Amino acid sequence: MAGLGPRGFGAMPAAFACALLAGCAVPQSGPPAGDLRSARLACNAQYPQKTGNYLPHAVCVNAAVERYAVPTARHPDLIRLQEEVRWRLSEKIDRRLISPQIGERRMREADALVAEVEHDRSTGRETAAVGKIAAVEALLR
Repeated sequence: MAGLGPRGFGAMPAAFACALLAGCAVPQSGPPAGDLRSARLACNAQYPQKTGNYLPHAVCVNAAVERYAVPTARHPDLIRLQEEVRWRLSEKIDRRLISPQIGERRMREADALVAEVEHDRSTGRETAAVGKIAAVEALLR
């Protein structure tokens, strides 16, 4: 799951924070030195697409995103919102509450909305951005 494979938007679940920290603390099996693309590929290899692997994969990808994308991001809050969506959807897949296909579709929706929010913010359309952020947050429920 490529997409599953970014604050101020409510409390981050404690489990998300713990999982993210655990992903950062994993020696050798965490994201390798390099770049985001190679780190994501390593996560894909370490956690193949199957039930039970989606959440560890999301933790691995989120750790890579934190390492390579967040430090230079123009809108790190949006990246973290995407991370939270990735984590929650992956958890739901592993718990068999949704199918991988539904999770992938919802992640694509979140990614598209975040891209629109970035555009809205860049063009000074903050009200439109806030509405789209609410739509992303709705995917967390």
